[in-house]
Amino acid sequence: MGRYKVTSFLIIFFSLVLISCSEDDSVDNEVSVLGVWEKIQVNVESTTTFRLVFGSNNIGIKTENIQYTSGEIISNALNFTWELNDNEVNLYDNNEVQIDTYTITNEGELFLTNGTLQLEKVSDDYTHFF
Repeated sequence: MGRYKVTSFLIIFFSLVLISCSEDDSVDNEVSVLGVWEKIQVNVESTTTFRLVFGSNNIGIKTENIQYTSGEIISNALNFTWELNDNEVNLYDNNEVQIDTYTITNEGELFLTNGTLQLEKVSDDYTHFF
C-alpha cells in the first residue's frame, strides 16, 4: 500500500511540474506593443533613426530621420493603424492597405517579417507623439 502511495505521489508531482513548465509563446501583446520602438544606424556619412510609435486605439506613427554629417536633415512621417494577431503586428495605411508586418518576441524585440529590420523598445510612453 505504501509503495502505491509513493508511486501515485510521484506521478502527480511530475505531471504538475510538466504542466507548469509548458512553453508559452504568447506575448502580452497590447501592453508590450504600446510605446516607442527604434533602430539607429550610424555610418560615416549619416545617422538614420527609424521609429515606430504604437498608441492606444490602434493608431501609430512611422518616422525616419536621416542626419548627414554635412548638417542636412531629411525626415518623413507616416500615420498608420495597427492590428495585433498573436505575436504579429500588422500596419495599415489610411486606405486600410497593409504596409508592413512585424513580429514581437518575448525578449522585447520587434522584427520586420522579411528580417531586414530589428527594433528595440525605447519607451512605454507614446503620449507626446499624439
